[in-house]
Amino acid sequence: MSEEKNERQYTNTVGSIVSWAIFRAAAVIVAAYVVSEYVSWLDYSTWWLLTLIMFYAVVLHPMQIQYRIYREETAKVMDGTLCSTCRHFEPTGVMCSRLDEHVTEDSIPCEGELWEPK
Repeated sequence: MSEEKNERQYTNTVGSIVSWAIFRAAAVIVAAYVVSEYVSWLDYSTWWLLTLIMFYAVVLHPMQIQYRIYREETAKVMDGTLCSTCRHFEPTGVMCSRLDEHVTEDSIPCEGELWEPK
C-alpha cells in the first residue's frame, strides 16, 4: 500500500514534454524532407507553408496542451505545500533535489525536517 502512495501521480513532466516534442519535430523534419523530394508538383513556397503548419499542429500545439495539463496537475503542489517554498524544491520536475524524490500533495519526502527557505 505504501508503494502505491509514493507513486508519481503526474502524467507529464517538463522533461517528458520536451523529449516528446523533439521526437515529433524529428518526424516532421523527415516527413517534410520526403515530401520535398518525392512530390514534384508542390512548389517551394507551398512546401514551406505546409511544413510550418505541420510543425505547429504536430509539435507546438500538443506541447502547449501537455504543459497546460502539467501546470494543472501540479498547481496544488506548487502553491500549497511546504516543499514549494524550500530551496531544494525543483519545480520543473516537482521534486526535492536534495533527496531526489518526487513531491506530491500528500507526500513530503523529508517530512519537513530538511526544509530551508529560498
